[in-house]
Amino acid sequence: MADVRIVIGTSNDHKVREISQILSAIPAISLVPFSDYEPIPEIDEDGATFSENAGKKAHLLAQYLYARRGASRSGRHTAVTNYDEDGEETDMLENLAAERAREQAEDMLGLNRQGTQGSRRLFGSESQRIKPADILVLADDSGLEVDMLGGAPGVHSARYAGEHGNDTANTRKLLSELKDVPEEKRTARFVCSIALATQKEVLLTVEGKVEGLIVSQPKGENGFGYDPVFYFPPYGQTFGETSAEGKNAVSHRANALKMFKSRLMRLLTDEGLA
Repeated sequence: MADVRIVIGTSNDHKVREISQILSAIPAISLVPFSDYEPIPEIDEDGATFSENAGKKAHLLAQYLYARRGASRSGRHTAVTNYDEDGEETDMLENLAAERAREQAEDMLGLNRQGTQGSRRLFGSESQRIKPADILVLADDSGLEVDMLGGAPGVHSARYAGEHGNDTANTRKLLSELKDVPEEKRTARFVCSIALATQKEVLLTVEGKVEGLIVSQPKGENGFGYDPVFYFPPYGQTFGETSAEGKNAVSHRANALKMFKSRLMRLLTDEGLA
């Protein structure tokens, strides 16, 4: 059984713990936070859906780590930076010269000498999607959809009030927009999309949801984000009042991770890695 290393592409410690707890039972993988390598670069989450954003983050972060590994091993570069025609530095991720970096990494890792025959010896088939030197990154995008707001805040959940990650401001704006909406019409759901990608492609994407209601005042100190105003009827309390164990059993991320776990195990089996 191969040991497949998967990098968790987030700087959110809450997510790292939750992902690690749910996926830790898979014997064929080891999970590594992105922060074990270096600070996570900022990525413009401009997708129209959670799935688009998750796939984009996983793919670009895999490209980034792959290129950085090739650059550091070659000794020819200390960073992977591109420049436009006027000599101005451009965005490292959006304009990453992936093919050039891949060639540099292959030179150092000896992949150009190994060729497809070497890949077949290790993985059993030339058509396998995961190769020995690939970087695997898991990334997610999640948020809250409120029916009376047409699905908002949606993909803008983390920056709903303008400042990214300001939970208090985001919640305050949400409650202000729902102040005249009766309880029975305050239906909402948390949505989480999770993607796995190499530096070459997105391998799989899954999406999980959990249904609930938005209460008029925050309740509880647990969780993060909109948890204190998200009421989960089966528990009779908000996620802010729910223990981590209770939330992890039913949350949108837990539901997505359960699907992801199943798809990942199938992928590893198909690739001869489990």
